[in-house]
Amino acid sequence: MIARVFIGLLATAVPLAAQTPVDLNTWSAESYPAVSGFGAGVWTVAPDGSSVFQSVNGQPTLFYSDFNAFNTTVEGSITVSGGDDDFIGFALGYQPGNTSNPGADYLLVDWKRGTQGFDFGTPSCTPGTTAPAGLAVSRVSGIPTADEFWGHTTFDAVCSDLNNGLEELQRGFNLGATGWNVNQSYKFTFEFNATSLRVFVDDVLELDVAGSFNDGRMAFYNFSQAAVTYNAFTLTCPADWQNYGVGWPGTLGVPSLTLDALPVQGTALNMVVGNSLGVGASACLLYSYTSDAIDIGLDGTLLVGSPLLAVQAFHPLAPGGQLVPFTVPTDPLLCGTGVYVQLVQQDPGASAGMSFSEGLLIVIGE
Repeated sequence: MIARVFIGLLATAVPLAAQTPVDLNTWSAESYPAVSGFGAGVWTVAPDGSSVFQSVNGQPTLFYSDFNAFNTTVEGSITVSGGDDDFIGFALGYQPGNTSNPGADYLLVDWKRGTQGFDFGTPSCTPGTTAPAGLAVSRVSGIPTADEFWGHTTFDAVCSDLNNGLEELQRGFNLGATGWNVNQSYKFTFEFNATSLRVFVDDVLELDVAGSFNDGRMAFYNFSQAAVTYNAFTLTCPADWQNYGVGWPGTLGVPSLTLDALPVQGTALNMVVGNSLGVGASACLLYSYTSDAIDIGLDGTLLVGSPLLAVQAFHPLAPGGQLVPFTVPTDPLLCGTGVYVQLVQQDPGASAGMSFSEGLLIVIGE
């Protein structure tokens, strides 16, 4: 059953180990619609996949990963070898096709070398803006115009209503008003999950933003800046499991729910399911990719969110509990993906006839 849950996660993906080198040959590029004099980016990957060079001074362009960024740590360096003074950076929570998606919603970390005002031409109908020097993180919604990307703003215009634009969330603690230098390499480290983004530059914390964020790809980003190299990126995807929330006791206490090993991709392990009654009883495991805390009127709390991915029934659950074997599939999109599980069991010794385990979070890792 749980193997089918993982397969379902792959089909519906919106995902304490060593660092793994990132092969950039598996990444893809896309650019926003061209504006006057600013064409699409050109991303050239080194034969060994360890670096990529963006050569065009053009429109906002992205080079995105084949893995989702939630619950990962991504690290690597960026260097600009040419002139100009415009935007280099990264996106997180990016989805393929977002350059033409009115429902796009992702985070953009960009860094401007020098303060500059500019007004882009057709097809942008929005007014010009000023881009200040420095590092910032913004939330991108819909399909912003070049002017909105430039000024980290949102206009209400014929070609871009208030559903399209950028909201600047924070500027760098130390680099918020300081531009990057030509021919200087900077190491970036990203820690990203559903409620937090932390960005380090040369091992110093620069951005620390809390909120509710979408999972999606990691991407490199350039705007009006050529001669940019991204090099030696690594991915740390911690395999982990932990209990969360509060269970509800039955005859022998709160039923247990654990794993007997770390959920590393490609490995076989067991979910260890307890029995709060001590004799055979009906029970079920509930699977979801979100957590929750729902009072369903049976004293215990439902700790998995809706919609459920699957329900696994036991008729009966063995008196001493039982093992549920499964193999964690190997797929880059599952790296860092969390699966939430809870056991609900019939038990006449429970106050409302049902016992509930604590929640079990399974984080798939390398």
